[in-house]
Amino acid sequence: MALPTTAETAAQFSRQAEAYAASPSHAGDPDLDIIADFAQPTAAECCLDIATGPGHTAFRIAQGAGFVVGADLAQGMIAAARRLAGERGLANTAFLIADVHALPFPDGIFDLVTCRIAPHHFADLPAAVRQITRVLRPGGRFVCEDSLGPDDPALAAFLERLEKTRDPTHVHSLSRGEWQAALDGAGLTVARETVYRKRHAFDLWIRRTGLEEKAIAAISADILAAPAEIRAKLFEVVDGQVAALNDQKLILRAEKP
Repeated sequence: MALPTTAETAAQFSRQAEAYAASPSHAGDPDLDIIADFAQPTAAECCLDIATGPGHTAFRIAQGAGFVVGADLAQGMIAAARRLAGERGLANTAFLIADVHALPFPDGIFDLVTCRIAPHHFADLPAAVRQITRVLRPGGRFVCEDSLGPDDPALAAFLERLEKTRDPTHVHSLSRGEWQAALDGAGLTVARETVYRKRHAFDLWIRRTGLEEKAIAAISADILAAPAEIRAKLFEVVDGQVAALNDQKLILRAEKP
């Protein structure tokens, strides 16, 4: 299957901007608290939030940072972030359209770069991490959360197929080993990490990408027909209906020497 183009990913997320802006899960789930704790921004620092979406992570970091730039491919997401920032009176934020694979910033300009639940959409994760490292100052830190690819090959294959069917802009959920290789290759050292189990109400999760009812029904049937061990590890099924997806997110803090 061909990788999604930059234009396809931008268009998809522009269409979803208001859904993400209103999503309680994206705006305030406990993983956002972990991101903030790992990041520990200070008032003297300039920060960058990659794939910022409607700005939820940027807004949280801005509570402690001097200034936060939010960058995203999707014009609709940037418009939503600017609107929400204005409504909240956040004068220490700015939002712009940018691609993580070619960040339009000088070397070593940011003290902190954050990225929450987006790298599985990056066409070239190692190249993206190298760009992030480039714009970090020496001693700077990268705090990231993303879907963690299971070590079990059968489980990983099922989840990848499900994600790509639900969202054609999904590229790949990295395993812990793949993350380590990408960070090592960019010269970053992991200082802290944890795994967070995130519950997604299935109806909200499956509909957020704008799937038609026929496709939703087919995905639900596929899940219900999956081997019992896969259903038990990933899904909650209530009265014969898929009620929730439970996946794992890797949250890490990596530092630049």
